[in-house]
Amino acid sequence: MAQLLTNRYRAGISAAVMAVFCLFASANGAEKPEYLASFDPAKGFKPAQRDLTEVFLQIAGSLEYSGSPVPYLRHVQQEDARVAVLYQQKYGHPPKTFHPAYMTDEYLDRFASNWDALSSKLGLESYAREFGNTMRDAILGTRGSGTIIVEIFNEHQARVFNAMAGKSSKGADFESLRLQLVKRLELNKSIVDEGKYEVPRRDAVRSAIIMHGITMKLFKRLDDGLSPADAEKVKTVITSMIMDAGEMAEAELRAGIAEWAITQPSTANR
Repeated sequence: MAQLLTNRYRAGISAAVMAVFCLFASANGAEKPEYLASFDPAKGFKPAQRDLTEVFLQIAGSLEYSGSPVPYLRHVQQEDARVAVLYQQKYGHPPKTFHPAYMTDEYLDRFASNWDALSSKLGLESYAREFGNTMRDAILGTRGSGTIIVEIFNEHQARVFNAMAGKSSKGADFESLRLQLVKRLELNKSIVDEGKYEVPRRDAVRSAIIMHGITMKLFKRLDDGLSPADAEKVKTVITSMIMDAGEMAEAELRAGIAEWAITQPSTANR
């Protein structure tokens, strides 16, 4: 009898442990990566968007998922071509390319080759994942309701829309957006007092500092492992890669606006 009770006791304990394990596994399985809200790899990239906040959230999600900017750059290249066909069909002539002229197929092929060549040596995959995760935090903030970066994006996309409508083109390019981000997130200062800002700006500034720190940590590894000349060359390549992703975000915005305009009633050729 004692042995029987002992066996039943052990069976009960085993069942309880299994139940707890199953609940734990179920809870963990229910957790979804945060990037899925803006980029679902099962569905792929969204068609060209005209909301710059969503454009950059998708970039952030793609970086965090794939550890590389290459899939996003390829996506914009394809969207550029797709919208150009729609434009040609409606207006009878091709549009100007939405992406920079230098961003050719050959250029993107070299970009992808450079990324692949450097990735395993420098840990670029983990760098891109961390960068994408922090980028999302910079945009959404601790409250999830958006930081000052959303305001900067909204102002910029309004300028781009006006420029594409034939109005003033001042400030309607990626370099202008970059300068606004640098200025308003105080990336041009060596010392920043985050405490003086309200939450939406403080969250953005803090995350921007972290993103800068992630890049500087990578650059320090280059300085430690390469000759000064080689380290500078690789830093230049990595910096240009970051800028290229920004340029393509601008291109997606323009393609998205163009596709929207194509669907609107028109009385004149563009």
